[in-house]
Amino acid sequence: MEVQTLKLAVVEQDLNDLIRKYLPADHPIEQLTARVNQQGVVVTGIYPLFINVHFETIWELGLDAGQITARLANFKAMGVPGNIFKSAIVKMIEELAVAEKWVRIKGDTLWVDADACIAKFACSARTNFKVLTCEPGRILLESRTE
Repeated sequence: MEVQTLKLAVVEQDLNDLIRKYLPADHPIEQLTARVNQQGVVVTGIYPLFINVHFETIWELGLDAGQITARLANFKAMGVPGNIFKSAIVKMIEELAVAEKWVRIKGDTLWVDADACIAKFACSARTNFKVLTCEPGRILLESRTE
């Protein structure tokens, strides 16, 4: 299947439903929530260490060769920049990503191969994503063939 023209809106509820469905039950992060604004996706939660660490991340979204990218642009823990906690969060994401062939992480950036993801859960597809924009409450993806 090849998508020739598509406009897709992914709303916050979709993201939060996916988080609840696919985050492993034994994962330590609590109250994980995603919101979308013009900057990208804001993910907040609580990571229990010695104390409960409330954190907020901002992921800037983009496209790279048709793959969706999410770069960790900002990280705050307990209201202040938290480089110590940032490495723990990135390590957890790496551990989750390694189990899926359609997700990879390098440094602070995730790449999501939507075509490989769709193939794993449904059928072979070429999405041809060309445009990704974020606005309050939703991510808009557009695909088209040239």
